[in-house]
Amino acid sequence: MLVRIAIYCIISVCSLPLFSQEDSVKTILPHKLEADTLEPAPTQRNPKRATLLSAVLPGSGQIYNRKYWKLPIVYGALGTAGYFFFDNRSRYLHFKEAYVIDADTTDGLISEYYGDASLDQLRGAADQYRKWMEYSAIVFTIFYALQIVDATVDAHLFYFNVSDDLSMRIEPMYQTHRIAGPIPGAGLTLTF
Repeated sequence: MLVRIAIYCIISVCSLPLFSQEDSVKTILPHKLEADTLEPAPTQRNPKRATLLSAVLPGSGQIYNRKYWKLPIVYGALGTAGYFFFDNRSRYLHFKEAYVIDADTTDGLISEYYGDASLDQLRGAADQYRKWMEYSAIVFTIFYALQIVDATVDAHLFYFNVSDDLSMRIEPMYQTHRIAGPIPGAGLTLTF
């Protein structure tokens, strides 16, 4: 389930619209100017600052870039991955402890699963929850890194001109082959 969510988020990020920058002398990136020519601009975004803020406190890079709508996504993804990590960890420790208690027959203690589950079943359950705990940690790390990358890219793309002329068209197309004849297909046209 978590792997599907991670794959869905990666596909969503990769399918964002394409951006283009107008080739003109007027387009100047304030964070790329020399220190003596840098004029203070109220809308200036520094990618390094966005990266650092987002790395220290998740979501703060999105706040810095004034992309407030991304905060529920960031905290929802990290919170969900964190919840599953701690839930799977507690269940792993529970089954591991039951396995250790039932495996040690010299002390006379028995677990709540004694007689209902064999030692192999207890060890299998503990191993399964450990594996899920590790997957949750990996997903949390991926989401944490993605929100840092998102803040950095947003700060870099802040000055790009996204014109109304961006479009994508898919049209039917035929190619002619000298042996096979006409071959139907699809053509993709991107307009910047």
